[in-house]
Amino acid sequence: MLAISALGVGLLQAPASAEPTSTTYGPDNPVLLESFYQPTPDGRAAADLTAPAPLAPLAPSSVRRPPGSPDADGRAAECMGQPGVGSVEGRTHNRFLWCQSLFVGSKVYSVDRKVYVGQAVFAMNAVAYGRDDGNRTVEVFFRSVPGSLRYLEGDRGELANAIFMVFADCKTWLDGCSSGGPSAAKRFADWNIDGSWHSWTVASSEYRGVGPDRVARHDWALTIDAYAPGTPDAGGEDLPSHRIRCDTAQVGFPKSRAKACIMDDVIPHLQYSLRSANYAEVSAHVHCAMTPGCQTWPGPRTDRVIPGRYTGNRNDPGLHRITDKFPVDASDNNRTYYSKNSTAKDAACATLPSWVLDRTTQQCDEFPFASTIEGAGKGDGNFSVLGVTSRHNSCAGNALGKFYRDDRILVWQPSLPNEALDTYYVEITDVPTSSTDDCLPPEDDPGEPNLPPTANAGPDTTGDEGFTIVLGGSVSDPDGSPPTAQWTYSPGPDSDPGMSCTFHDSRSANTTMECNDDGTVTVTLTAFDGVNAAVSDSAVVTVRNVDPRLRRLGELAPARAAATEDVEYGITAPQPWQVFRVGDPVPFRARFLDPGSNDTHSCAIEWDDGQASTFDSYADRCEATHTFAHPGMYTIKPKITDDDGGVSPAASVMVIVYDPDAGFITQGGWLDSPAGALAADPAARDRLTVEFNPKYLPPEPGPALSGGKVAAALRGTGFDLTSTTLDWLVVTPDQKAAVKGTGTVGGAAGYGFVAYGFDTPDAVRLVVWPLSAGDYPQQTLVYDNRPGKSYDLDLSDPQPLGGGSVQVHE
Repeated sequence: MLAISALGVGLLQAPASAEPTSTTYGPDNPVLLESFYQPTPDGRAAADLTAPAPLAPLAPSSVRRPPGSPDADGRAAECMGQPGVGSVEGRTHNRFLWCQSLFVGSKVYSVDRKVYVGQAVFAMNAVAYGRDDGNRTVEVFFRSVPGSLRYLEGDRGELANAIFMVFADCKTWLDGCSSGGPSAAKRFADWNIDGSWHSWTVASSEYRGVGPDRVARHDWALTIDAYAPGTPDAGGEDLPSHRIRCDTAQVGFPKSRAKACIMDDVIPHLQYSLRSANYAEVSAHVHCAMTPGCQTWPGPRTDRVIPGRYTGNRNDPGLHRITDKFPVDASDNNRTYYSKNSTAKDAACATLPSWVLDRTTQQCDEFPFASTIEGAGKGDGNFSVLGVTSRHNSCAGNALGKFYRDDRILVWQPSLPNEALDTYYVEITDVPTSSTDDCLPPEDDPGEPNLPPTANAGPDTTGDEGFTIVLGGSVSDPDGSPPTAQWTYSPGPDSDPGMSCTFHDSRSANTTMECNDDGTVTVTLTAFDGVNAAVSDSAVVTVRNVDPRLRRLGELAPARAAATEDVEYGITAPQPWQVFRVGDPVPFRARFLDPGSNDTHSCAIEWDDGQASTFDSYADRCEATHTFAHPGMYTIKPKITDDDGGVSPAASVMVIVYDPDAGFITQGGWLDSPAGALAADPAARDRLTVEFNPKYLPPEPGPALSGGKVAAALRGTGFDLTSTTLDWLVVTPDQKAAVKGTGTVGGAAGYGFVAYGFDTPDAVRLVVWPLSAGDYPQQTLVYDNRPGKSYDLDLSDPQPLGGGSVQVHE
């Protein structure tokens, strides 16, 4: 709209050659202009179009680039003479040319009366050129046909002075599409006498493209708008949009054609004629191969489902181009897919009878072509081979090569996103062809010789199994476009069987890898420019072993949270301080972490009663069952060892084993409470009196008991403990005892305690904690006269009494 407003009122004056102006638009004469377009009745503009110029066919080595003006280009004149040019969609002549001849104009309405006044219409020509000369742009041209203006009703002066504007623009700018060039705005009277071309450049950013070829698709359209200063604007009208596809091809095209934009409104399809003097035999073979029920070889068979038949539906299974050098199959010794096709085809041809393939006069033709990923090497059996004369085979192959070049068929690569696939089809026609050009091989720019790319795998490096290892590779090409990169690896002789590695992005030179075992790995970075032989460079990665990890559940913060989500790692059974009766089985279960998923492991469990269990683990589990013969407090210690000698850090869990028939304990006396024992007053040092006499009463099965009590008080402080419940009693054969329960401190409930007693020498330990901190003593304590010592009875280290005694009764 800025271009229109800048025209000013002066342009509203009719030129001397136009009809006299009888009315001027403005506030005193408000009207509404509404632009429109319509097809031409006979497929072309009714006006006298410029006579087609002599065609200027492209030389085989020529790149496609837009001309300075369509007037000087025979391709535009040829397109304008074809069916469909006068439709509202125009004619997509081929992947590098679109043209249109249409009627455009404006209707005029009286704003105050809201009645139709009249309309003006003229014929226009539009041409859009794709290109493959190293630019990701499309050039759009527009002009009026001089003398084609027609006034339908209304005052010709009014209509002649209306402004009509045209510009080409992207439908959206969010996908990397942009448009450049000023709007073309003139009065209708001026459009009628000026047939000069106006142009716009529609450009594609390769940074928004997908896949290694940076493929991007964009929609653009011509927009028309009729306008008069001082009057309301009804808004512009978009003509039907057109799709373009732009790419930066890594392989399949010379460096001078690395970047291109083509028309994507048509489905690319190769046309072979059954009446061609040059390759009719190949056409007949392809036709049979794609026709359901036709007899194909080897076989004969009629049940093959061979892709590639052109039906006009983009969703049909089609073909995808490869080259004789790219890509390679990393899972098959880096053989090219083209080579695999050739090998499979040769094997099939060797089985053909002489009346199908006369080896003295014929060559063995294949379909799908060897230059497609769907060829014989795919391995699904859906291909056909047949004998054809050498000339027909050669001419058809050359025509296929030209099709790849002329229709800009991109090369298939592994793991391509769907948006980057370039699927094509084959159409068999009965249009006679006899041009010897069909048999000429496709040529490309001679130019300077294409230099090979370089690959650098980076320095040797070191990392840990199961963790990310950075590879600092790089590839480059002195001829400009970055070459295709591919990482592969090979485990060294010191690697265990089953060792494997994965790359985060095997097609990115600067990537990372991860291995499931330790050892040396040779990584190789290969660069390929689509022209020269691939080049490679290697580096050595030393992968270190990582020890397995086994921790008490809740103590382990998994290093790889995503992999361990919803999985309990550590010792899951028994629970800390879990109570068992003598003779009952104690199950042990643990899950461990080892980032080296290819490692094997053994488990060793010390049961703390002089016995141990050693066995091979399965998966990531260590599981066993043990029965304790005597009561006690047992600290169970598992150890995981991997096949590389890595040992898990220390981990343990303590269980309580009681026997209601083992005896009881009586104790009464005092001890000098050390400083630091009372958490509320660490400096307190005075006499602690302690009394306890727990006992299982017949026929109590345990673990809780009702006989006896536990009491303690620290002189000079408010600390005093009185038991309310006794949870269990342990009496060992070597005259040690421990009792756990709950009680009150200072008359307040909510405390737990464990009291330890040794008969010889007389010694006592008392541990008290708030039950809000847990069911057993952990970090938060109220009292402990042996702080920092183990809670295991054998290691509890009770304090000798200052007076009184401890008696353990069996």
